[in-house]
Amino acid sequence: MRKGSPAELDQQRRQIIGTGFAALGVASVAGLSAPVFANNQLSTDGAAQDNCSRLTEQQVAALGINVPTFAVEAPQGETLTLTRQLRMARRYQDLLYLSYQNESSIHVYDSASLQSRFEIPFSDQLGILKDFAVSESGDVFALFTGQHAITHLSSNGAFVQAIGEFGIDKPQQLNGPGSLTIDSLGNIHVWDSGARQIKVFTPDNQFVRQYGRARLNPVQMVKSIDGRDPIVVVGGNSGDQVWSFQV
Repeated sequence: MRKGSPAELDQQRRQIIGTGFAALGVASVAGLSAPVFANNQLSTDGAAQDNCSRLTEQQVAALGINVPTFAVEAPQGETLTLTRQLRMARRYQDLLYLSYQNESSIHVYDSASLQSRFEIPFSDQLGILKDFAVSESGDVFALFTGQHAITHLSSNGAFVQAIGEFGIDKPQQLNGPGSLTIDSLGNIHVWDSGARQIKVFTPDNQFVRQYGRARLNPVQMVKSIDGRDPIVVVGGNSGDQVWSFQV
C-alpha cells in the first residue's frame, strides 16, 4: 500500500462525497478513457475461450484476486484504504495479466492459484496505458494515450522499440490506434481508428497487410479486438456487435 498521488487524492475525495465508484465514472473523473472490457468476448464455449484473451470486469471480480490498494485522506481528515480500479485484463495460457488505473505496471497472476507471480513495470513517461497484448515469449505490445505507434516492451517492462509511425499517407502508418491483439502466427493486429481498418505488423516492425475497411468503416465505434484466429472485433453503437476475421 502506498500514499495516493495528488490526482488520486482528488479523484477519491470526489468519490467519497458522492460521485460513485463505477468504472466509467472513475474514468470520467480522472479524464481517462473508459476501460477496455469486452462484455461478450468470452463465452462458455471452450474454443472461444481458447481463442479470446480478454476478461470482463465481472469475471475478474468473481476470481477474488487481492486488488492493489492505496491510502487517501478523506475530507474529514481520516485516512482511508481504497482499492485500485481495474482498467483491463487478459488471460494468456496459465497467466492472468491485470492493469489497474493510475499504475504504471501490469500485475501477473497464476490463473489456477490466483497468486501473484510478478509485475511488469513500465515508464510513466510512456503515457496512460490504453490496451496491451502479450506474445508467447512474454513480451508486451502496448498502446498508450497520445502515441500513434505500438510500444514493444520486454517481459520485464524494458522498452524495445516502437512499431509503426504516425501518418495517414502510407499503409504502415497509424492515426489513432485503439486496440490490439496477437494472432496465432505471432503477428500484431491493431485497430487504426483514423484509417477505419485493422493493420498487421510483425514483432520486428515489418508491415504485413491491412484489412476490414469495407466491413468496419461504417461502424461508429470499435470497442476492442481480440483473438488469435479468428480475430474478433466488438463494437457498434451499443458495443455489442461482433465481427470475425480469419487470419
